[in-house]
Order: sequence, then C-alpha cells, then structure tokens
Amino acid sequence: MSMIYVQPRIWKSRGIAEHAEYCFEDFLKFARAHGCNLELGTFAYANALDSNWRSLVKGHQRALSSFAGKVSVHGVFQDICIHSNDSKIAKVSKQRILRNMDIAQSLNAKYVVFHANFNPFVYGELYRSNWIARNAAFWREVLGNYEATVLLENFWEPSPEILKKLLNEVNMSRLKVCLDTGHINAFSKVPIEEWVAKLGKQIPYMHFSDNMGNSDQHLQIGCGNINWQALTAVLEKHRVNPEIVLETETIRKTDESLTYLETNKVYPFNR
Repeated sequence: MSMIYVQPRIWKSRGIAEHAEYCFEDFLKFARAHGCNLELGTFAYANALDSNWRSLVKGHQRALSSFAGKVSVHGVFQDICIHSNDSKIAKVSKQRILRNMDIAQSLNAKYVVFHANFNPFVYGELYRSNWIARNAAFWREVLGNYEATVLLENFWEPSPEILKKLLNEVNMSRLKVCLDTGHINAFSKVPIEEWVAKLGKQIPYMHFSDNMGNSDQHLQIGCGNINWQALTAVLEKHRVNPEIVLETETIRKTDESLTYLETNKVYPFNR
C-alpha cells in the first residue's frame, strides 16, 4: 500500500471546529500495521503553531525515526490569504506557510499541501489576475528556498482552470495539485473527469473522502454519493496514477475506507 497515506489530525469538524483528542500515535500505529504512509495534519492549525511547535516537531521526529513509510504535511488553510490587498493579512499568511515549510523540511516530508484559497464569489478579472500574480510570485520564492513539492489543493474552486493558469504561470516542476474528491463533489461546477483531463500528470496526489454533495463531510469511502468506480475509470482513462490520502478523520472510518477500496477494486486496488 505504498501509494496510500492516512491522516492524523488534532482537530475534527462537527459543524464548527472543536478540539479532539490527539491521535497521531494511533494513526502511526495503524500506518505501520497496514503498510501506509502518513500525511500529518498536526501543523495545519493555529493552536499547534502558536503553542510549543518546536517540541511537537521533535516529538514527531522521534516517533517517525523508525517509520518506513513516506511523510507529507498538510499546511495551514483557515483564513490564509497570501493574495490579500491588506499587507498585514498577506504577511501573516506567508509567515504561517513558511513555518509549515520549515517544519516539513525538519520532518523530511516529500509533499506539503496547502489550500489554493481562490474565492469564486469575488467576481471580476482584476481579482483573478491579482490572485495569479501574487500567488505565482510567492510560490516561486518558496520553491527556490525549499526542496519539498508544494501541492495546491482545490477547495471552493468551481473548475480546474484557475489552478491550471497558476501552474503554467509558475512553470516549476515542484508546484502541483492535490485533488480532493470531497471538495469536487461539494463545490465544483464541473465533474471530476474535467479536473483530471485538464490537470493530468500535474495531479500526483489526491485526498479521498466521501460526502452527499452539499458539504465537506469527510465521510468514509462508500458512505456518500461519490461514484468511486467512475472515478477509477477516469484515472485509468487519463493514465493518472496519484498517491492517495484517506482523509476520513478517525481510525474506524479510515479502516472501513481502506476495506471498501480493496473489496470494490477502487483505485489503487483496481489492478
């Protein structure tokens, strides 16, 4: 299962964010037992970055020192706006991201995931051009100073065009896309095949979770209305072979999702 990551987080969403029991050690044990990789959500939240984050990093380093799998990091996403016209908001957003990049480097992470945070409800070409220009300048600088690959994750983006334009503008091999199935099902105006066809090999990595199409519920695979066999066919058709993350919040839901993928021969168990 070298293509599959599981994801421990500090927070869980139940309408609003609430603090949950820290579960990194449980997920690490699960990953070892099932031959999975780990995407760390620990450092995606202000409560971790505003606490003794150095101690958290050292604890993760110790725990991961004998871990044979790959590690990736989910970066900050709440209220991050590097393209803001308010220079103070943009500055803090960039500082948060750079802190994540430092942490990822300390943990030898291959990938660092950040939400693209394009707001489709702000109309006008000026917003779009500003978003592309400021993101492009920032990510060029980041990639010049760090070795990890940055993955921009779709969230509210209604279609793949804006991400494709940004990738073309930056034109660097270490800026790619994390395609999130739950976000596409809940927020996209176009089907997932259009995303895969448009972005193709620029999708080395995907988040798998399910929902009913009206919110980002992070249900276990098979408990929403996403057609997983159709998704498998789309990936086969376009010859896209991403690593995947089971972004389903709990050990139970992760285990059930893994079983569903294998039993129903859903990617990457379709071969």
